[in-house]
Amino acid sequence: MFSFLWNLLANIVLRVFVWVMAFIICFGNVFVICLRSCIASENEPHTMAIKSLCCADCLMGVCLFFIGAFDIKYCGEYNRHAHIWMETLSCQLIGSLAMLSTEVSVMMLTYMTVEKYLRIVFPFQQYRAGRRQTLCSLASIWALGFVLAAAPFWDHQTFGNFYGRNGVSLCYSTGIFLVLRLTNFGFHKVY
Repeated sequence: MFSFLWNLLANIVLRVFVWVMAFIICFGNVFVICLRSCIASENEPHTMAIKSLCCADCLMGVCLFFIGAFDIKYCGEYNRHAHIWMETLSCQLIGSLAMLSTEVSVMMLTYMTVEKYLRIVFPFQQYRAGRRQTLCSLASIWALGFVLAAAPFWDHQTFGNFYGRNGVSLCYSTGIFLVLRLTNFGFHKVY
């Protein structure tokens, strides 16, 4: 249980953990993006995929910063504002950013796994993902991630308050979770 009667985050351990993880996630991913941008790479498509993965992961750090900030805002009186908070655009956007981050990260890892698998299993084939193919793949992954994250906003009658079902806005639909995760898990086990 994340939320409690008086606070958005139930205890001090969660509060500290959210801030520490947010900092580590953002700093680590920005560091990797900067490092990869400064160092020349022989495999530019792979570097592009890593930078894209870091951007997706960094979004989760941003979500954690916002959750920590709203926990401070509602400190000691969350029970008076809980329903209002879960209906706000802020809560909805944090939830959609969390969904975007996790789904894009998982799809990106699957793409990188399949791409590396093909290079290892068929080393003498001419298959090499070029810059253009990689850009198209990454753009498709991000587009699908945006669609999955934005879908609950399109049909409020079907989805209801999808991202506001709990205080930290991290509720995922069972269908997306099972279908995408099982598919990605299958790719990782097969490849």
